[in-house]
Amino acid sequence: MKRALLLFFAIALLAAGLVWFLRRSQQSTNAARTAFTYLKPQPRDLRQTLTLNGTISPVLSTDIKSEVNGRISAVHVNAGDTVKAGQLLVELDAGSLRAQIDSARLGIASAKLRVTRARQEFDRMTTLGKREFVNAKELENAETDYQLANNDLEMQGAQLRVLEDNLKKTSILAPYDGTVLNVAARLGTVVTGAESGREGNTLMELADLTRLRVEANINEIDVSAISLGMPVDITFESVRDLKAAGRITFISPAAARSGGNGGAGGSPGGGGNSSREFPLQISVEEAGSRVKPGMTARVQIETGRAVQALSLEIGAVFIDFETDEAFVFVRQPPGEPVKRKVVIGVRDGTYVEIKGGLTAAEEVSQQRPSSDRRKSTERVAKTD
Repeated sequence: MKRALLLFFAIALLAAGLVWFLRRSQQSTNAARTAFTYLKPQPRDLRQTLTLNGTISPVLSTDIKSEVNGRISAVHVNAGDTVKAGQLLVELDAGSLRAQIDSARLGIASAKLRVTRARQEFDRMTTLGKREFVNAKELENAETDYQLANNDLEMQGAQLRVLEDNLKKTSILAPYDGTVLNVAARLGTVVTGAESGREGNTLMELADLTRLRVEANINEIDVSAISLGMPVDITFESVRDLKAAGRITFISPAAARSGGNGGAGGSPGGGGNSSREFPLQISVEEAGSRVKPGMTARVQIETGRAVQALSLEIGAVFIDFETDEAFVFVRQPPGEPVKRKVVIGVRDGTYVEIKGGLTAAEEVSQQRPSSDRRKSTERVAKTD
């Protein structure tokens, strides 16, 4: 019995040793199979940019509406026409208003006659009152009639001024120099005026095409990297040979309620659909006549620059997303490269600035050792 027990322990020990030997052999084989390629950090000029897509729109754009009700009698412009401030765009039939004005003028003439008569009566009653031929009540009534006649004359005059003002509004003029983008007004159409809380009918859209801007959205991760006045490079999807300069003129103080057409790229931390977005406006400087409202524009905003900075290919720098720390694997003969934390700076999509943790003389592996990948996997498994 004792011999059998000793034999069992001997076999178990031998088996454990064999397993350990096989594991060590496998690890050595895997390490031998990993072919590490190394590179040294080099000084480079780096430019970090943020890329957004947006839409061209005019800075000044107006829906032209009538302020009074009426029937369109003439349309003097077409879509695409260039107009000057004060130029006649649309006319409404003013026949009804002219008739009302004539009636109001007759009403004023009658009111003046009533004022004259009431004044004469008041003067007469005043004279009689001094002789005590009329009582105080009769004199007071005469004075009241005179005041009412004056009030009626003023009301008639105010009504005439309103009608004359409305008559001027039947001629709809351009509020500024611009280009007619589209025309909805049609001859003979009855339109509702934009007054008394009513929106009114849009007759046409006018815009100043000499001042354009890009309207875009930027995600919450990148919005802290930009500021008002930053210069911007602009290209256009439909006019690929054209480039323009611009500046950031507006950054919304609050995120939009729904996602827009902006998308970030060329910068770490580009947002996805789940990130909140902030409306952004960028002026377009001297774009030329080929750029039209509604076109898609791509803007590049420089968010960082480094001159002759020590840098590595971005693929040789790894990020621990749990701690947000960057690290590299430094050559350490004769074994695997050793993991080391580094401080990174400007990134241009190809290279990343190394601000600390590495010298120019050291070599860095482009491959992550399998042992470090296993450790990361085991750590994630334990966390789960």
